Amino acid sequence: TRTNELKRKLEGLKAQIGTKNADLERVREQLGRSAPMLQRSERAERIATVIDLLIGDMYPLKVKEVAEAMTRIYKELAHKQLLTRIEISDDCDVMLRDRQGNDLRRFDASAGENQIFAVALISAIAQVSGAEIPMVIDTPLARLDEKHRTNVLEHLASQRGQVILLSATDEVTGPYLKCIEDRVGA
Repeated sequence: TRTNELKRKLEGLKAQIGTKNADLERVREQLGRSAPMLQRSERAERIATVIDLLIGDMYPLKVKEVAEAMTRIYKELAHKQLLTRIEISDDCDVMLRDRQGNDLRRFDASAGENQIFAVALISAIAQVSGAEIPMVIDTPLARLDEKHRTNVLEHLASQRGQVILLSATDEVTGPYLKCIEDRVGA
């Protein structure tokens, strides 16, 4: 009666406890087998956190390196000596500074000056990255005068990695071809 009913409930609860203990043992075994993976996962998360911190610390340094390399290259390519330095802000705004600190980009730049700017930026990024990947440049001479054409070609020919220059058939001939002939593929 009441006692028998309680005994049945007790036996049912004991059976449930036995099932739950078996489930608990299976989970413990799975946890034991997965412990090395959990440790690797935790280690990977710590490493990812350190990498994120380093990238945050290194980003301004690389931006500064690109600005310095770009300044040097731009001065090498341009025959006007108005530029003193190139600055790149953390949000990648670029300023071309003269001796008085004025941003030369405020003034209307010619198509040729914009082309020199682009070549200097691409070359600076390639140099700072240290990666030797091919640099592909499409018609870099089209908007340049004779002196700038020679400067750009000599600069491109001095690059460590492969430079693929796409040009019109009459663009790289005569003295311009002579500037780069030792770097021209068959």
